[in-house]
Amino acid sequence: MPEIKQLNENLKRQAALYKELKDYAQIKQQALLRNDLHEIEATTIREEQLLLEASRLEKERLLWAERVAQHIGKAPENITLRELAERFPELSDVKKELENVLMNLKEVNELNNQLLKQAMKVIDLTLSIMTAQPSGSTYNRPGEKERESKTVHFLDRSI
Repeated sequence: MPEIKQLNENLKRQAALYKELKDYAQIKQQALLRNDLHEIEATTIREEQLLLEASRLEKERLLWAERVAQHIGKAPENITLRELAERFPELSDVKKELENVLMNLKEVNELNNQLLKQAMKVIDLTLSIMTAQPSGSTYNRPGEKERESKTVHFLDRSI
């Protein structure tokens, strides 16, 4: 059946693309650890390009899946890759590959998310330290009232 062959090719291209996304996510992870903003930005731009291609491939996959679903007499939204791989053994290799690549990509992205959250906490802490209000003077002569002092801030939070 030509639709299965086309679907298989589409899924192979998607698996390769997701592997490339995983590789870029690992590069971004190392850049996050080094705090290399230039590398993070360059990697993010490439990831966005790959995600656009993934979206295009996904639309194509949906068309092939719809044709296959018509052929086997099922609604396209009710058909799964697992079911197709059972029915068409030539899809089983790409199914395993996709599952593996997507699981690895998810793990790397979750770690990157944690690294970004930690970086944001450090930034928030640094900003709060730099913009903290002093709690009054440290020394007053006996009998003198505490003078109001103008507070000096390193950063103005209103910016």
